[in-house]
Amino acid sequence: MQMRRFRPLLAVAPLMVTGLLSGCSLFASGPDFATLSGEAISDEQAPIADDARLEIRLLDLTQGRTTIAQVDQNTHGRWPVPFMLQYDRHYIDSDRRYALSAALHEGDNTRYLTMEPLPVLTDGAPTQQVRVPLTPVSR
Repeated sequence: MQMRRFRPLLAVAPLMVTGLLSGCSLFASGPDFATLSGEAISDEQAPIADDARLEIRLLDLTQGRTTIAQVDQNTHGRWPVPFMLQYDRHYIDSDRRYALSAALHEGDNTRYLTMEPLPVLTDGAPTQQVRVPLTPVSR
């Protein structure tokens, strides 16, 4: 007899638990993505292969060179090479120093590099439409 009184509660219990757990996700903090965009440029704009790849890294320079985000994309064989790099804002702290580093690869060969990482995001550095200078690698 007692069991019959609790049967409706037992039937609803899984739904209640699911509802409570999904409600907890409202308080969970997921990624907060932002986009840093710009273009890779070079004074020496020698032709590049159609399948050349541009690699852009967002670095935290505060203690070494920790990679925060990275994108590797096709250049389509044209200068300047536009890029869009997504990063999680949770990893950015206004008291730290950030910079972009880039390399342009053709197959296994690196053709262009940034000589010095380019400051971005903090301390008055650009946050959008960044122009990343690339220097040819001597062969």
